[in-house]
Amino acid sequence: MGAIELDERRTAVIAALEKTLRTAPQYSAVNRASQRRLNREAGLGGRGGRVVEEMLGSSNPFFGAKGKDIRRAALRYVALPDGADMRKVKLAMSHFIGEGRVYTGASVTCSELTCKNVCDELMECAESASLTVPSILASLRHFIVEVRLGDDNLQRFF
Repeated sequence: MGAIELDERRTAVIAALEKTLRTAPQYSAVNRASQRRLNREAGLGGRGGRVVEEMLGSSNPFFGAKGKDIRRAALRYVALPDGADMRKVKLAMSHFIGEGRVYTGASVTCSELTCKNVCDELMECAESASLTVPSILASLRHFIVEVRLGDDNLQRFF
């Protein structure tokens, strides 16, 4: 095999690309998987937009989950250290599952309620608990969406 002759510009471009690739950050497999999942949910997947259907009613694996299980799973999902924000999340989830608003796996996955209804109810509870951090609110909304989708990856939080 012979060497390929490249002019100086091409050599400089290849050297710059190789340097960039060598110094690029190396992400862990967990981080890459999380980024792929978020991209897929945002419709940025490489294989076209995936139409995601909710798994409602008794076909959903979280249908039989009790209110306290949903609350505990949501707290684990948000993954905050103990502090003011975690106390607010606990309070919001207590309002969400509390007296007069009993949400269980059956009601969260109920086909009569839309995902928007359940998320709006949870956001009202978060507002009553003075929870205003956008990333935490988004995590709580995402938790409800994943429960309604019947996402198997959520089992580890229960």
